[in-house]
Amino acid sequence: MRALRISLIIFGVLIVLAIVADRVALWIAEGEVASRARDTLGLTEEPSVSVQGFPFLTQVAGGSLDRVDLGLDEYTAQVDDQELVVSQLDVRLNDVELTDGYSSAVAGRAEGEGLIDYEELTRAYGELLAISGNGFGVEFGYAEEGRLLLTLQATVLGQSLDVGEVPGEIVLDGDTIRLEVDDAAIPDTGGEEVQAAIREQLDQERTLSGLPDGLTLDEVEPTQDGLSLGITGSDVEIG
Repeated sequence: MRALRISLIIFGVLIVLAIVADRVALWIAEGEVASRARDTLGLTEEPSVSVQGFPFLTQVAGGSLDRVDLGLDEYTAQVDDQELVVSQLDVRLNDVELTDGYSSAVAGRAEGEGLIDYEELTRAYGELLAISGNGFGVEFGYAEEGRLLLTLQATVLGQSLDVGEVPGEIVLDGDTIRLEVDDAAIPDTGGEEVQAAIREQLDQERTLSGLPDGLTLDEVEPTQDGLSLGITGSDVEIG
């Protein structure tokens, strides 16, 4: 009986040591993944990393990881070469295959999301409009049912006009985005000259670029908090 108790104690100690070894190896691996993800995905800082699944060492022995989660509080992309800060950028890397003696990895699928708040969108879009110098301005907010609320301003002959609020949508086509509103929704404040300037600016396509390497913009949806971005990718190299 005593021998059985001793055996059980030893077995329990071995299990604890195995779990501790697994967690230590996981902690080291997550730090290494963060460093390599920063370099291979073109990030300016190391992301938070969480390797899913247990036990970790069993996954490594099998040469693959079920899922690796990356997170950044802020990430700077570009819209027409104007910096645009994406907050809460989270990416899930699925079916991660370890290659080259565990020195690199490739995620079969990637999906994630980020957020551009309306204050940041208004700032960046205002910078783009200032470059054109046409006296047109727009402030972004949330309307209802997944639509944007555009508060429009214009300067005509030195006079600043509050054109009004217009509900609109944002249309994604590949890596280009554009604002879209019904012509009938544009107020006639300021006359035809102002209306023509508004249509010209809203019709312009803007290019969103600078997402982490291997990831593309798949969806843009207005929410109460800002523009929600859907991001996807395949065969994403982590280094």
